[in-house]
Amino acid sequence: MIERSSGASADMRPLPPRDAVLIDTGFLVALFDRRERLHASAVAWLAGERRELWTVPAVVVEAAHFLPGRQRVALARAAAAGVLHVAVPVAAVYGRVALLLERYAELDPDWADTELVWLAETTGIHRIATLDRADFGVYRLHGRRAFDIVWPR
Repeated sequence: MIERSSGASADMRPLPPRDAVLIDTGFLVALFDRRERLHASAVAWLAGERRELWTVPAVVVEAAHFLPGRQRVALARAAAAGVLHVAVPVAAVYGRVALLLERYAELDPDWADTELVWLAETTGIHRIATLDRADFGVYRLHGRRAFDIVWPR
């Protein structure tokens, strides 16, 4: 139920390691846009991070929307180089996304959030770099396990 894309090839590697970190839009925008107030924090966190970084296509699209043109190029190159791994859901996954949208309707979750919750449930990864503490403080993996927000601290 998951196609993995790392770089230009869509290889079928094993699932991400459970100690990987999920990456949300706010982190990517802060990392790539020097004008963002948390830019230095994102750069410093990434410099010390040794775990694999994983995200979903909706996060890449959302981040690209908020980034100026040159930074969009840098974002694309980071994904192409495998610095940022992108897990591409297959069509069947969107049934789970629909259930998550219904479960958390009172929060009005965005699509990227629900894809990240799906990826967390699929892989067991519970660490996330996100500015969205309000929502990721409520979301649960399979309705039980809380996310561990690792950035910003």
